[in-house]
Amino acid sequence: MGHADLPKIKKWWKMRAIPASRSIVQNIVKSAECINSEMYLAKNLALSVTDAYWVCPESVTLKYDQVKFTNLSMYSNGKASCYNATSYDYNASLGGQMEKYWDLEQPVPDLVKESSKYYGQQSVNEVVVTKIHTMQETDVPFVKYTAEAIPGHGIISHCQSFTSEHVELISAYEILESQKSENSRSNYEQYIHLCREYGIDEEQIQKFMDYQTLTDFVISNTDEHLVNFGVLRNADTMKLIGPAPIYDSGNSMFYNEDRLIPYSRVELLTRPITSFYKTEDKMLGKIHDRSVVKEELLPSPEEIKILYTKAGIPEQKAEFISENYKLKLDMMHEFQHGKSISLYHEKEMERKMQYHKPITKQKFLKDL
Repeated sequence: MGHADLPKIKKWWKMRAIPASRSIVQNIVKSAECINSEMYLAKNLALSVTDAYWVCPESVTLKYDQVKFTNLSMYSNGKASCYNATSYDYNASLGGQMEKYWDLEQPVPDLVKESSKYYGQQSVNEVVVTKIHTMQETDVPFVKYTAEAIPGHGIISHCQSFTSEHVELISAYEILESQKSENSRSNYEQYIHLCREYGIDEEQIQKFMDYQTLTDFVISNTDEHLVNFGVLRNADTMKLIGPAPIYDSGNSMFYNEDRLIPYSRVELLTRPITSFYKTEDKMLGKIHDRSVVKEELLPSPEEIKILYTKAGIPEQKAEFISENYKLKLDMMHEFQHGKSISLYHEKEMERKMQYHKPITKQKFLKDL
């Protein structure tokens, strides 16, 4: 946003490289004769499908039109060799933990994500969440995902890129880092304030954040970190367009849990999340319009169970997802009718229930 210094550029570079924790990364980096993923990013000129930034070696005369991916897609499966005998890999800047790649053979770049662990539920989640947003008939933008089972590769999800040569994604993290935060505002409020200051309608960004926060609560999304959402900018005029569509909701609906006994209200609210706050009740406290999600247009718990079982999720796990989802709907109903959802309050209620729980004869004799 025009306020970068050397430490921020270094941070940007590190965040742009493929996460070293992704299982396939080490082999890719080694085969390219690089020490780490950050060097691999440099070898691939830091190119990305989500924006038009890149680096050009001093000794080479290149123009962006020669290296941009829309012009490279005709060469060797979307890669072209023209600098230092390397083939540019448009996935060298693709973050996240799932195995993924861009398919540039399509008219619009298609992001393909492979989900083989946990019965492929991360990919299934993307489709279920797409259905939830679609049923809401909302004007809040969201990415539409499809999925298919591929033998040997689990379940593969697909979505079209919402960026282009002229439209780029700027993460919420980069917006927040562009100016020093004021003590009088939380980071959540500061993000909305800066979006408005940079040209996005305040009502539009507030509604987006309200909707994203409340739907994240409903689907128990634990991974709405500050690079998982952001804004779109016109790369030619440098003017912000509006919120980027909601994307990457795979880490939701308890995808990586073996537990089959439904959570209590306290347990649900105790689960840590990655966002502006570490717990969901704190996030709910920032919502202005509690009615932004239409309760009557959400799928029922039974519909959720059917969606997951049809996608190959074991029935017991689908039942577990459905029961927890039902509890979330109950809590959202209370929230939309004026009740504050507070972890402290829920703990107090649970403690009182335990205190007033009747003592059975067997328990009394055992205590004696």
